[in-house]
Amino acid sequence: MNQTALIRGKSYTAQKIILWLLLLGLLLFLTRIGARHYFRDEAVKTGTFPVMVGRVFALWAIALLLLQPVLAARLRFLDRVFGLDRLLKFHRFSGIACLILTSSHPMLMYVSGLKKLGPLSSEQWPEALGGICIVGLWLAVVSSVWRKFLALSYEEWIRLHKFMAPVVILALSHMFIIESAMRKGWLLGFWIVLLVLWASIVIAAKVVFPAQRAASEAFVVSSVSAEADKIWQISLKPAADIERFSFLPGQFAFISVESSEIPHEEHPFTIASAPADSASLQFLIKASGDWTKKLSAVRTGDKVRVSGPFGVFSSYRHQASSLIMIAGGIGITPMLSTLRQLSHEKSDLPVKLIWSYRTSAEAPCLAEIESLRQALPNLEIEKIVSRESSAGKDALTRLDKPALAKLMPEFKAGALVMLCGPTAMMSDVRVALQALGYPSSAMLCEEFSL
Repeated sequence: MNQTALIRGKSYTAQKIILWLLLLGLLLFLTRIGARHYFRDEAVKTGTFPVMVGRVFALWAIALLLLQPVLAARLRFLDRVFGLDRLLKFHRFSGIACLILTSSHPMLMYVSGLKKLGPLSSEQWPEALGGICIVGLWLAVVSSVWRKFLALSYEEWIRLHKFMAPVVILALSHMFIIESAMRKGWLLGFWIVLLVLWASIVIAAKVVFPAQRAASEAFVVSSVSAEADKIWQISLKPAADIERFSFLPGQFAFISVESSEIPHEEHPFTIASAPADSASLQFLIKASGDWTKKLSAVRTGDKVRVSGPFGVFSSYRHQASSLIMIAGGIGITPMLSTLRQLSHEKSDLPVKLIWSYRTSAEAPCLAEIESLRQALPNLEIEKIVSRESSAGKDALTRLDKPALAKLMPEFKAGALVMLCGPTAMMSDVRVALQALGYPSSAMLCEEFSL
């Protein structure tokens, strides 16, 4: 096991600032390109203010379109700096922003009088390309934002997303055909450099890097068992005689199972094992969706692809003098990985675990977590059981503000709170912790879904 992966406190603030400045610089540069005619003497002849804004919006939309596959490509560098969960949230936000910008672009052109409403003629086929591009964007955004409402499966959603490649081509074609200046001089050079750089990143992320990692991502199932009610414990070992990849406690990976009974889809799950357990990987997976409900069909020896690690939800990225873990249900998984690693290290770090679950039958690895007190002398465990009649009359049954006020120590500089569980629970707990004096900078939250 490469122990350098467990160095605490590595900061990526400088890289984060540089990347944000690069994106801001690109948008400002595109603004200058879109507004290049408006502030000249011939502005009255060449366009009006709505036309200038429409051109800027179109250029911003193209930049965001090109950014989309980069955000979703699982680039390890970007993941280390921002976290894949945040990258995919920005991917979603920028997709919606791109749709708004592209839909506003033709409206501004028509408002200015530069374009006239009416049926398209054969000479207006470049405008038709832009219209098809907008329709494609609407399809992609609506199918993503309202995926559950539309009852789209993961595979159907992925197939719809693949149509974004021709949308990008149509958008670029529309721009180069209508704006002849983009095909000349330094502007043409700018676009060539930008598109070559973009294509290189996308090809490397989609083709080169996956081919290089294929051997290290090949695993087989070494054991599978029901750890708790509707929760499966799946242990994996490398398919070849190679060292398992390094990861930090709390990180996750995408897994896909090669089985005729399980759809060949990738899904993200937190790694439950400790990095020190160098021979295997372990996942605790709750049967809560169409794919996870079929995990009973997994058998020892099945081939599994594991792509990872990803995520920034790890106390090992921070310098903490004490650690408070708040978990809801299966949200215990990243906490379990952390506790297992700390027990391997015989750590004396003060750790407090607050775990809320419905019943003991639904609490995975309950006995093991209790036993970790032996290796971790400063481990304190508080359990909140919400639906178990055997709990004493004075026992806490709800993880709310009064319960947290009773369980949480007074905030001290250096304390780090790890929070993982259902979205609504995490939102309520964050508000309660802030009311108790815990700053948001002291909280790590894990919220990931596709």
